[in-house]
Amino acid sequence: MLITFNYFQAFLIGCCIGSFLNVIVYRLPNNFSIVKPRSFCPKCKTNLSWRENIPIISWLIQRGKCIHCGTSISINYPLIELVTAILFVLFVNSSPSLYSSSSNLLFNVFFSWFFLSLLICISFIDIDCYWIPQGLINFGFLLGFLGLIFIGLLNNKIIDFSLLAKGLSSSAISFFIFEIFRRVAKYIFKKDAIGKGDSKLVAMLALWLGPIGTFFAIGFSYVFAAIYCFAGLSMNFLRFRQVIPFAPFISLGGLTVWFLGNEFIMLRILRI
Repeated sequence: MLITFNYFQAFLIGCCIGSFLNVIVYRLPNNFSIVKPRSFCPKCKTNLSWRENIPIISWLIQRGKCIHCGTSISINYPLIELVTAILFVLFVNSSPSLYSSSSNLLFNVFFSWFFLSLLICISFIDIDCYWIPQGLINFGFLLGFLGLIFIGLLNNKIIDFSLLAKGLSSSAISFFIFEIFRRVAKYIFKKDAIGKGDSKLVAMLALWLGPIGTFFAIGFSYVFAAIYCFAGLSMNFLRFRQVIPFAPFISLGGLTVWFLGNEFIMLRILRI
């Protein structure tokens, strides 16, 4: 009963956080403050009441339309809220390798939720705008750095500088390797095949996942992207050489590694 309640609680928190992530996904590309004004209809600019701001439920009751002007409300809004809620529940049991040494479960869950919320924002903004906001990357670096500091403080009451050095070096090396790969791809295809924001995203992930985790995450991201492209070309919703946002696949790869942990993935690879 306690486990069910905790999962239900995580789902409700995820719905509420997902509602705030919608604000970020909409406002950052439009250069609006994410703090004020209060939520409003993008079409008629009418401020929304609390009844119109209930995650998922309001969209269903209003049948996906603004009750003031009748404009259709994108399905992305309840989708982001639902995806965030489901991931919040799943990531209660995540096994991040760099954080596995911490016995503080609240700390692990807190940083897991921050990590996936950040990647959800980056993914949906990249899908809509083919752009990764530098502010979100900077926030990810800051949180990752603080996470490494807190691990040492929680476990040994001191800052683990070796862990910090490992994280920072992994981040720098990952950026330069991916940036070289990006430039080689640009030379071969005579155009940008990978965005520079993707290099920064990989560098940010390395601070959270470490070198081995980052390697696995990039591997997974290309597998996911290949599956998507193959399915898209087969079902004709993608064209040959069509540009697709890559941040969602990098994020999905990173979340997969964060959820499973390096040890689990390594054991499965050795058994193949």
